[in-house]
Amino acid sequence: MGSLWSILLGCGLLVAVAGVVGSWLDRTQGSREHDSPAAPFSIEQAHTVMQSHCGCRADDCSRKAAAFRALVEAGRIVPDARADHYSL
Repeated sequence: MGSLWSILLGCGLLVAVAGVVGSWLDRTQGSREHDSPAAPFSIEQAHTVMQSHCGCRADDCSRKAAAFRALVEAGRIVPDARADHYSL
C-alpha cells in the first residue's frame, strides 16, 4: 500500500508541475503578441490589429497603441479632443 501512495503522490506532483509550467509558457508566449511591431503597420495591418486586440486597452497593449497611431497618422481615426494625454 505504501508504494501505491508513493506512485499516486508522484503522479500528483507531476500533474501539478505540468500545470504550472503550462501556465507559465502561456503567459510568456502570450505577452509577445502584445509587443510593439518591429516596423510601422500598414493601414490594413493596423485595422486587423485593432480588431484582434479589441479587448485590450491601448494604454496597456503596445501593439494596439502602434496600430492606433498608424490609423491616426493615416487620418482613419480622429482622437477625442478631450483625450489631452494622447500623443503620437
